[in-house]
Amino acid sequence: MNKRLDPKEIVDEFISDLRQDLQNNGIQIPTLPDISIQALFTINRDDSSIDEITAVVARDTAMAARLIRYANSPIYRGLSRCTTIKSAITRLGLEKTKNVVLTLAMRDVFNTGHRGIRSRMEALWNHSVEVAILSSLLAWQYRHLDQEVALLAGLVHDVGVIPILNKAKNIDVIVENEKYLDMIIASLHMSVGRAILKAWNFDQQMIDVAAEHDNLKRDPGDDAPIDYVDIVQAANIESYQSTGHRLAKVDRLGVPSLRRLGCTPEDPTLHWDADQAVMEQVSRIFM
Repeated sequence: MNKRLDPKEIVDEFISDLRQDLQNNGIQIPTLPDISIQALFTINRDDSSIDEITAVVARDTAMAARLIRYANSPIYRGLSRCTTIKSAITRLGLEKTKNVVLTLAMRDVFNTGHRGIRSRMEALWNHSVEVAILSSLLAWQYRHLDQEVALLAGLVHDVGVIPILNKAKNIDVIVENEKYLDMIIASLHMSVGRAILKAWNFDQQMIDVAAEHDNLKRDPGDDAPIDYVDIVQAANIESYQSTGHRLAKVDRLGVPSLRRLGCTPEDPTLHWDADQAVMEQVSRIFM
């Protein structure tokens, strides 16, 4: 990219290149950790057993420890404490274990060795964890939704930002100017996120979250069941309250997902059964 162009031209050229990457399937797709791919392959086999899945997870001590902590967390309350990988998988079940393994693997996806974008990537991860926890808490109120799916959906909703940061990391004009970077992310991160989750073979409901979470005009109608896009949109908006972010100033009554989740002129707030201590305890699982 020509660094002698003025800043606006550099930004325009960057956006044009990124759109070209999208059209040509040239987006730099983040790589899932090997252990998560092996675990998912084993779980998805029709003849797989809990012992086989336990053996795969045991190869990564960090993943194993996180899985046990998750099974003992307030999000998934049990009568007794899990102390082994097998007991954690037994408590969660195979389908939930699959979502949890993906969730716990995301920490590595958000890592970067590039100093220029490290603080931005850390902030993105912390925000994603907060949205994930809020999404899980909101989903708990709806029997047709799964808390683990909501947690994963919240964690990956902004995954499209990662290739944008990686592509921009050596372009000082963009990386050092929050306004330019925010503009690029706002315009393209949902399209990039859709491409990533398709490449990872995620379920359509997850792809929809990445592709629609910032589309605050999305309205499937009051009769349509609450879905994960509604949940993540609401959690995303809630996460920015008391900040200077544009979503903190949004007209909550004008957002269909918030209306569908129960916001009214009399009470425009969202409600869930959790306190700050619980949220902090769950968030430590991902750190």
